[in-house]
Amino acid sequence: MVTNDRTRHDRSPRVEHPPGHVGGRLFSDAEHPTVLRTEFDVSDYLAHARGRIEFDSERIEMTEDVARDLGFLWRLENSALAETRAMFASWTANEARITAFVTGWGYERYWLARALRDVLEASPIPQGPREGGSPRLRGVWVERGLPIIAPVVGGLVKEPLTAGHMARLAIQEASLQATGRAVRSRLGGEAARVLTEIIDRREEIIRFFRSEAVARIRRSRIEAVTARAHLMRPWAPLRIVGVPEPDEARALTSIFASASDRRRLIDSDAKIGQFLPGNPQPSVNQVTAALRSTRRAHARAGRNHGI
Repeated sequence: MVTNDRTRHDRSPRVEHPPGHVGGRLFSDAEHPTVLRTEFDVSDYLAHARGRIEFDSERIEMTEDVARDLGFLWRLENSALAETRAMFASWTANEARITAFVTGWGYERYWLARALRDVLEASPIPQGPREGGSPRLRGVWVERGLPIIAPVVGGLVKEPLTAGHMARLAIQEASLQATGRAVRSRLGGEAARVLTEIIDRREEIIRFFRSEAVARIRRSRIEAVTARAHLMRPWAPLRIVGVPEPDEARALTSIFASASDRRRLIDSDAKIGQFLPGNPQPSVNQVTAALRSTRRAHARAGRNHGI
């Protein structure tokens, strides 16, 4: 039997119930008889996961400032493995449907990052991808901190923790898409076509994480509270497992210089935030903080030069 409560909530995702289900909580734990299933077809997604993005490397052109911003986006895009390890160190690893999806997600994210790397290497600008300035800190957190902390937190919170992970990834993927759109507006030719392909491929990824997050947020208060807690500072979407890049303020100020691009961030955050108290906007907050930091730095520089 399939139930659909759209009569009460037009934006509610559909949830399937097994035969004989008579109501009550839905669980994703294998020890329980019911499993949360949204409308997203994970099997179809896995069957159609896409690989390498081909392009003509002889037709790549960009300015130096765009190449720097694209390098920042590449480092974020290249973080899928670290994000996956962070997720699987927690209770969410028990969610078989999510772990199945992440198999295809990790594969696709690899090729999205590879496409950006190839574009940068084909650029006439003498700057290719570089390792971020904080890999050691990320390594300590992912390899040492998470394996100790995540099981403890997961043992206390258990299943509601998944709502937080889904909310984070929904916002993070949408933020990456908005960042790609902002950078694309300054590109042309083959480079713009590659960015367009990356943006389009991300649609299915965003749809999965949003539907999983909203279904959990709306089915219980504790999951909504957990999701809201996961979106609080110091976590920020445009970072690799929460660790900032050294050039974060410069890059975000450059990428989101346009008010229309910042408006897209507000709209994308609201897809999850509207279901939570206070309508949290972590992507917008991160970019706003970067803009303020850059303005303060410019003001200090002006004072030092007697301007």
